[in-house]
Amino acid sequence: MIDNFKNFKMPRYEQVRWHIQTLLTESKWDENTPLPSEQEFADKYQVSVGTVRKAVEKLVEEGVLIKQQGRGTFLKRPDFNSSLLRFFKFRDKESGYVTPTGIIKKISVIDAIDDINQKLDIDEHEALIYIERVRIVEDKVLLSEKIWLPKNCYEAFANLAPEDFENLLYPFYYTKCGQFVSSAVETLFFITNHIDPYLGNNKQESLVKVCRIAKNLEGDPIEYRESYGLAGKFSYEINII
Repeated sequence: MIDNFKNFKMPRYEQVRWHIQTLLTESKWDENTPLPSEQEFADKYQVSVGTVRKAVEKLVEEGVLIKQQGRGTFLKRPDFNSSLLRFFKFRDKESGYVTPTGIIKKISVIDAIDDINQKLDIDEHEALIYIERVRIVEDKVLLSEKIWLPKNCYEAFANLAPEDFENLLYPFYYTKCGQFVSSAVETLFFITNHIDPYLGNNKQESLVKVCRIAKNLEGDPIEYRESYGLAGKFSYEINII
């Protein structure tokens, strides 16, 4: 298989890295199943163990894989909940952060939307799955979310009702449709003059709007999401050491 790259000036470990990433994508690899050993990969691709190790370390650095001492190397699922929710001030009585409950309020198949289809890098006429979701803590809506998905990647969703969805969406994307979210790009804004029916705000209140494009292992967009929260419950925190 490595010989397929003989006409390209690509380092050997990069060739192996590409093949491993392709294996993870095409085989719908289970994140709970360890990858083959470095020796098995070396035998498979007819390269040295050192070359395989460098390829695996590169994928670990990129956040695709994670090494677990004594267990092996696994596909890594990024924790996108903490990436967003750490900025919102909701804690329990012991001052620990609370994981909110996700509730689907609406799901439907809709026609293409030029701007959304461009963000998802799909054909301008391709239909979309549209979802409205809220994140609740202590019976209060913390976040209101609007989500758009390429219909051809999530055909199984077209016949689902809101109550069919699980609390965490990204694992559900994978188990139901084989879509694994590997990375994401988020952009944050402060906005006014926007009323969200789930947040119950008025036009004078500032909102935080977080736009996220989530991507699969190949780097293709498979979700566009807009999350809204009250600016008064938002805080920025960073530790510099």
